[in-house]
Amino acid sequence: MNQVTKFDGSHEDLIHDVAFNYYGNRLATCSSDQKIKVWDYNESDGIWESSSAFKAHSCAVLKTSWAHPEYGQVLASCSFDRSVIVWEESYHDAAKKWTAVATLRDGNGTVQDVEFAPNHLGLRLAIVAADGLVKIYEAMDVTSLAHWTMIDSFAVGEGPSKDEEGNHCLSWCTSKFTTQMMVVGCAKDHVAKIFRQDPNNKWQACEILGGHGGVVHDVSWAPNMGRSYHLIATACKDGHVRIFKLTDDNQGGAMSGGWTRKLFIVTCIADFADHNAEVWRVEWNVTGTILSSSGDDGKVRLWKATYTGDWKCMSVVSAEDGPNAFQR
Repeated sequence: MNQVTKFDGSHEDLIHDVAFNYYGNRLATCSSDQKIKVWDYNESDGIWESSSAFKAHSCAVLKTSWAHPEYGQVLASCSFDRSVIVWEESYHDAAKKWTAVATLRDGNGTVQDVEFAPNHLGLRLAIVAADGLVKIYEAMDVTSLAHWTMIDSFAVGEGPSKDEEGNHCLSWCTSKFTTQMMVVGCAKDHVAKIFRQDPNNKWQACEILGGHGGVVHDVSWAPNMGRSYHLIATACKDGHVRIFKLTDDNQGGAMSGGWTRKLFIVTCIADFADHNAEVWRVEWNVTGTILSSSGDDGKVRLWKATYTGDWKCMSVVSAEDGPNAFQR
């Protein structure tokens, strides 16, 4: 049985992001009204209920990200006010309350994306600002989240903070069996790049995911559930959703500054223009087998590979009411 649950977000302005927690039973929404709202799923009634709402920033809140539940109920948010705030849920007077436990300031432009690292790397988060600089922070004491240390930073390319196309986005590789990697959407370069650590633990640009006809709005690295290859999805201003397959190059590596990089062979295995409008978000399910995308057409599309490896649209969820809200 397929069911679409609709509820009023109750925000006073545009909602920029919706983020589910690890188990999929809580979600956080953030908006231009400067607020974050946290929702819990009521299984008995089949509805989403607001459990908390609070003013998070002094400007529009662009993105939110949940930490792994082993670190408690922890959120991070980023905003036009050039800050990232880490929030922790705790009990006060027998009631749940979200408290800002740390504020990370970035004076070089709007912080455009934030994402916690896979839990096997520890409690870390990566942020990218409009100036094209990625910074990685780590909580040195996971029992006290007030203190975060910047452990790495690297530039991804051109992208002035005042450029209307200076949009950046990022996504971590969740595999435990590879070196640390992430994919970053690189603003007006119209590409996404894979960055990984070299033997000296410096982040280096490696493969390029090209073929985009506009700014890359979002990137998502699929969870690797025992596959011998990786999948990365991109959402683009040109109205296309693309899926890239990364396979090991067994022919050797490329030299760069004395470091032999074993590069992936990058293949674009799917390219969809079904939205017929700008695409803003892509996200994989927990097993990396189903991809969701959303765009200015007001629809969420779900994509899945057939047994022959061809990616097809399996269903469409519309923002409109009525019998056609869910289509297969």
